[in-house]
Amino acid sequence: MGEWQRGWRTVLGAALAAGTGVNLLYFVFSLFIPPLQKETGWTLGQFSQLQALVGLGSLAAPLAGWAMDRYGFRQVWAIGMVAIAALYLFLGFTPLIPSLFGVMVFVTGFLGVATTSISYTRAVNGWFDRNRGMALALAATGVSVAAVLSPPLIEWLISNHGWRSGYLALCALALLIGLPAILLLVAEPPHPLLGTSPSVPGFGAAGFQRQPAFWLLCLAYVGINLPSSGMLSQMAPMLMEEGLTSAQAAIGISAYATGQFFGRLLCGWLLDKTHPQRIAFVFTLVPAIGCILLWQTQNHYAAALLAVAAIGVQQGAEIDLLGFFVARRFGLERYGSIYGWIQVAGWMGTLTGVLLFGKVHDWTGSYTLFQISAIVCYVVAAVTFLAIRLPRQRLFT
Repeated sequence: MGEWQRGWRTVLGAALAAGTGVNLLYFVFSLFIPPLQKETGWTLGQFSQLQALVGLGSLAAPLAGWAMDRYGFRQVWAIGMVAIAALYLFLGFTPLIPSLFGVMVFVTGFLGVATTSISYTRAVNGWFDRNRGMALALAATGVSVAAVLSPPLIEWLISNHGWRSGYLALCALALLIGLPAILLLVAEPPHPLLGTSPSVPGFGAAGFQRQPAFWLLCLAYVGINLPSSGMLSQMAPMLMEEGLTSAQAAIGISAYATGQFFGRLLCGWLLDKTHPQRIAFVFTLVPAIGCILLWQTQNHYAAALLAVAAIGVQQGAEIDLLGFFVARRFGLERYGSIYGWIQVAGWMGTLTGVLLFGKVHDWTGSYTLFQISAIVCYVVAAVTFLAIRLPRQRLFT
């Protein structure tokens, strides 16, 4: 219990900040699409390109990771939270000029990367070893809880007060919850070298680009993010095409986040108890079931909710898996830099998925082809996890 007594405040603060950072925008952005589409006349493919700008900006992850390793993750995290709040405020009040809107979306991704999992997994990993999987899971549930509660609220605000009110709500959440959580609850680990590079020969952080585990994690992360990001980017339109109303589609996003919540907790608990590679394999296959349901069903509300919840299960487990595997395999001395480069690989998959999802619909008139391709991506990622070698012993006691 010593780890929990020392680190519970950091876990709580990480959860609150994670749930109000830029990740929340990824969950609710599809709710902005229908009103923006009416106002601008943009196609779904064009919205895919717009969303891809967020991912393009997030390629700054290695820079953010380096800054965290060099100057401390709390300072960089807090600056990122203030920056995205300012950007949300700007978008909520400025006229809708397409080019300016695109630039702001890009900058949101560029600065907001400091509020993503690279920050909160680094915070938690520094305090936990034996209970690392569960601690990571609890911290990441902040995103899931926010994604369950926020879509109906944001949808109501957009429907009744316009899409700008949605951005103002995101700004308030970042400033009133996320920033205080970082400043008042999250703490640097008590010992600066806690969790640094493992002493096992060949398992250090130096020269990580030459290690197969690094590239296997990159491949797995691409395989996970390509399909999931595409479906999340336009989940509301996709579910409406399945026969759901706009209010039901908002509930569908909450169902996705509910799957994330339970997938996150279960995966984190199991990572501390049994073979991590096998756990990763199983949890990465679960969303394939959801894709099959979406592919094979139509106008079936319960099946659609179950499908997106199954897809959410893996996305919940994803942060547990990546944070756990990087810390266990490479240690924490260069955690931010290593995690940042793997996150770049994941964002390449995200960019591809976001761009293809809308384009495939423009080309074929449906999302079916993408849903079938997603099954293949998840299978490849699941098998890749099995090939990653981890040290048998704990990094420290």
